[in-house]
Amino acid sequence: MEQVKFMDVPDEEASRLYLTTIGELETEPGQTYGPGVRSYYLLHYILKGRGTFQVNGMTYELHAGQGFLIAPDYETTYCSDEEEPWSYIWVGAAGEEMEYLLSELGLSQKNPIFECSRPELLVDCVHEMLNHRQQTSSDHYYRLSSLYRFIAILSEEGQAHQLPVSGNSYVVHVMEYVRHHLHEHMNTADIAATMNLNRSYLSSLFRSKTGMTLQNYIQTCRMTRAKYLLESTKLSIASIAASCGYEKSDSLNRIFRKAYGMGPADYRKHFLESQRQKRQQPKNG
Repeated sequence: MEQVKFMDVPDEEASRLYLTTIGELETEPGQTYGPGVRSYYLLHYILKGRGTFQVNGMTYELHAGQGFLIAPDYETTYCSDEEEPWSYIWVGAAGEEMEYLLSELGLSQKNPIFECSRPELLVDCVHEMLNHRQQTSSDHYYRLSSLYRFIAILSEEGQAHQLPVSGNSYVVHVMEYVRHHLHEHMNTADIAATMNLNRSYLSSLFRSKTGMTLQNYIQTCRMTRAKYLLESTKLSIASIAASCGYEKSDSLNRIFRKAYGMGPADYRKHFLESQRQKRQQPKNG
C-alpha cells in the first residue's frame, strides 16, 4: 500500500528562494508519475528500491542512494520498479537563487542525476521541514534553513569526489567549465582561450593546484560520465561517446579499457549481471 507524508507550501511569498512542496513516499510496484511538467525545481532522492526517470528522450535507471532533478518546463516521467518499488523523499523550490544553487551543484536537466551516501542526513532535513508546517515566520525560516542544509549536504558530497584546489578561483572556474562541457571537444588550448589565459600559465597553474594535468582531469571526468551512463541508461556506445566528447566510439573504447580494464560494452554487461544477482539474493525478514 502506498504510504506518503507530504506538505505543499501555499502562498509562499515569491522571492529569491521559496519552498513549494516537501514529502516522503513509499510507492506501489510500477507506480508512475507523468508525463508532466513542473513550474518549479524538484529534487527526488531514492531511499530504497529502484525505478526509472525519463527526460529529454533519455531514460535513467536509478536505485537507492541516487537522486534526480526535475527542472521547470521540462516534461518528465518517473516510474517505480515492478519488483523493487522505490521509496523516496522530495523537496521542491523556486526562485532565482534555487537555479543558482543547483548550477553550483552541477545539476541541470542535461545532467539531472546526483548521489549521496548519507541518506539519514537528507531525511532529517525533510522531516525537519515537515515538522514546521505552520504558516508563521519562524516555521518559514526553519524550512528555509533545512533546505539550505539539504543543498549543503549534496554540495559536500560532491566536493568529496573533487580535487582540492587550494581556493584558486581560476582553477575552480576551469573545473566547473570542464564538468559542464564534457560533451564538447575541448583541450587545454581551447579552455585557456575561453578563460582568456595563457596556455602555459593555465597548464602550470592547474597542475600546481591539483597535482594532475588539465588534460588528465578532462579525461577523468569523461570516464566518470561514461561509466555512469553505461550503468543508468540504455544509450548506445556511440551515443555515450558523443555525450562524453568523443567523435568516435573507438576513442571511448580505447581510453575506457585503459581506465577500467574492460571495454564499455563488457563493463555494462558485467554491471547489469551484478545487479541481477543482487536482486535474486534472498532478503532477510
